[in-house]
Amino acid sequence: MGSKSLFLLRHAKAVTGGILIPDKDRPLSDKGVKDISKLASKLSKKGLDFELIITSPSVRTITTAQIILKGLKISHSHLVVNDALYDAEAMNLLKVISSVSKKIDKLMIVGHNPSLMSLASYLAGEPISLSTSSLIKFSFDFKEWHDIFTNRTSKFSFLN
Repeated sequence: MGSKSLFLLRHAKAVTGGILIPDKDRPLSDKGVKDISKLASKLSKKGLDFELIITSPSVRTITTAQIILKGLKISHSHLVVNDALYDAEAMNLLKVISSVSKKIDKLMIVGHNPSLMSLASYLAGEPISLSTSSLIKFSFDFKEWHDIFTNRTSKFSFLN
């Protein structure tokens, strides 16, 4: 049996938008940059890497993903921006994940609440809370990502 690892990362803390900044354009706050840089350093020390990182098209998620890439010394060619991740329902996230090539074993999704919390809770079979910069890892005993619709996680853990 194959194994897959799915990492769900909620974007780092962003500045408040209000009427001056459209939601998609909100940048990370100084605290957000600091928090996600610290997480990237922690992941680097653990020797983690990702074969593919799919992110929402918002400024805060792209910046979060870029800081992770830089911290882990992963090429930007491993980053894909997918419009379907912005304001998505959990089922839409599952569709995106299920379409990933079976060659990819370690996949990270960088996105938003409530969709990431909803997906994490669904996969874990229990309520999961994700604050900004929260990273959760799910392990699966299957060979192809489309099996995520029918197979539950064998285990999950928070990495921060």
